[in-house]
Amino acid sequence: MQAYRCCARIARQSAGNFYWTFLTLPKFKRRAITALYAFCRAGDDAVDDESADKAGRLEQMRRRLDLVFAESYCDLLTLALAEAARSFRFERQPFDDLIMGMATDLQPVRIQTESELDLYCYRVASTVGLICLRIFDADSEPARRYAVELGKAMQMTNILRDLREDYARGRVYLPEEHLQRFGMSGDRLFAESNAARLCELVRWEAHKAQDKFELAGQILPENLKGKLIAARAMSAIYRAILERIARADHFNRRIEITFIHKAFLIYREFLDL
Repeated sequence: MQAYRCCARIARQSAGNFYWTFLTLPKFKRRAITALYAFCRAGDDAVDDESADKAGRLEQMRRRLDLVFAESYCDLLTLALAEAARSFRFERQPFDDLIMGMATDLQPVRIQTESELDLYCYRVASTVGLICLRIFDADSEPARRYAVELGKAMQMTNILRDLREDYARGRVYLPEEHLQRFGMSGDRLFAESNAARLCELVRWEAHKAQDKFELAGQILPENLKGKLIAARAMSAIYRAILERIARADHFNRRIEITFIHKAFLIYREFLDL
């Protein structure tokens, strides 16, 4: 199906950490999750494109969702997502919450409190996990709690990994109350005089994210470990990235791990089944 091939191509090109975990899934589930990823990627691109009408493009994403949940389509992306939504009985609410999270990025971001950050992480990451539970055939209350906590942990990892890149776009996701704790402000996050304090702040934030990974692992239902293999593989990869971030002494470029390291982590998760 051409629509699924289009989504798979988008995933291969831009889903660096996610793509290889998609390969752990059977083909019909892999098609659905790549359609979901392609939709999320389109939303991220809409709010990141400085040359476009960002608000208009995000509103277009809402209209495309209307088509999807009416079992209709206007392009290859919505065709693939509509088929996935029908096959796996997606709920609309997590998608609407996701769009609300993306809308945060339409303007320069200055998050004030930890609870505000928590809500942002839920909207842009936990919601995707909740949708994926339908694909994984693992939608239960314990699995939902797992998806929520894991999503927040992974998004915090993204925030710490992309600190410099987001700052250049006028986005500071670390709460002002956390910055003040370390004698810093969002306007001078990368000032040379703040270098040592920034390292301390990032390590403190990384520790909080590690706690969320630990909590997610404790919540993970034992009887769903097999069905949630893709989520567990994603968690393992992101935890490894977070560990590298916590050890870093500067944040001028994105911190990643190698393909071989990712492959090893995915293999290790299979051994633990």
